[in-house]
Amino acid sequence: MKPRKVAKHKKRGPGPEQLIQRGIIEALTIAGHHVYRINVGKVKMEDGRMFSAGPRAGFPDICGYRKSDGKMFFIEVKTKTGKRRPAQEYFAKEIAYDPVIYGVARSAEEALMIVTKGLNRTEDAK
Repeated sequence: MKPRKVAKHKKRGPGPEQLIQRGIIEALTIAGHHVYRINVGKVKMEDGRMFSAGPRAGFPDICGYRKSDGKMFFIEVKTKTGKRRPAQEYFAKEIAYDPVIYGVARSAEEALMIVTKGLNRTEDAK
């Protein structure tokens, strides 16, 4: 069997959502919270099989806990016009029943407000 060629992708640098993520992680860390970036994705192996990495689809981009009281938080990062996928909306509906902090943040300031105020905002702010 002939080995498959893997398409090479041009390195294009961080996108707008990734830049927002970096700002959120920095702001929450400076505020004293413990923050973790969650990587999710699929990679095609050399033998053609797909490998899934990270938690299930829909899991938020950032999670962590407040150092002050240990309260868990989950932040879905979106650009100004970005919309959640159905799996992300499903996660938000499921987590709404739990005593955790959740929200969609489009900036570091918004993420800091969500975590500081302890919101469980499963709908996008309008």
